[in-house]
Amino acid sequence: MTRLALQNVTLFAIALFISACDKSGSTAPPPPGAKAGHLTGKLADAQGKPLSNVTIKVVGFSTNGEVVRKEKVIKGPASEYDIEVPDGKYDTPTARIALEYNDRWYDLPLAAADGTREWNEQHDSSQGLVRDFVWKISGRSPYGGANEPGGYWGGTVMFDIGALVGDFASMEVTLTPNGPLIDGSEGKPLSFQRKLPWSKKEDHYLFDVPIGRYTATARVLFGSSPKPMRLVCYTIDPTNPTEIRTPDKMPIKIPVEFECQEVKKGEWQLLMPNLTAFPPL
Repeated sequence: MTRLALQNVTLFAIALFISACDKSGSTAPPPPGAKAGHLTGKLADAQGKPLSNVTIKVVGFSTNGEVVRKEKVIKGPASEYDIEVPDGKYDTPTARIALEYNDRWYDLPLAAADGTREWNEQHDSSQGLVRDFVWKISGRSPYGGANEPGGYWGGTVMFDIGALVGDFASMEVTLTPNGPLIDGSEGKPLSFQRKLPWSKKEDHYLFDVPIGRYTATARVLFGSSPKPMRLVCYTIDPTNPTEIRTPDKMPIKIPVEFECQEVKKGEWQLLMPNLTAFPPL
């Protein structure tokens, strides 16, 4: 066989290999822990403990072109899950956790354990689908910017001033946990400092507050003699906003807690408390 003929045979073999790869969709090995025809993964909170009342959802198309929607509630406590899915291509699975905390109902998203967002392309269930989830109540989220409320797994508090404290002033807001946080962990006091005049929109936000119940205090920093500020806190219902009347008497300590509301059937939103500080008496 001539050198030219050998080259042609080699190129033909490579073309057949590429064609086979295109038809199968991928030659990449299945992910670790994959189980053909199943969506599997691990479940844990930030401390590595198993989770309860988790809902896993995945949507895709079967090999026959039919839309496939799979949903499974993991009552738990469970450290892993397993959902059988027909052969086909699937979008990124999602997961949420539902629970009652301080007589309020919460439905919160879980994070991908590897910190990623959606898959870049649909995955083939013939090799098995794997997505590990972790419950985060604080820390950066891949779904928003650092100066946006949606950029964190923790909650956001809107902070404002209810009356003039001078053209230039420094304030300190402290949130002290009132009992365990929503995941049962022990929280820590959080301190935020803000300066007037507001220079950026994000100055009005207290970002990444681990979800829980807090007691808020605020003070104006006048050199070595800080003065406590009076506070009002309320949460506006985005589906029915109404004007909130400021009470005549405002304490220097006030409870702050997050609420979760079903804005559409099956769609829940963590609401944003509004904390307003007034000058000292």
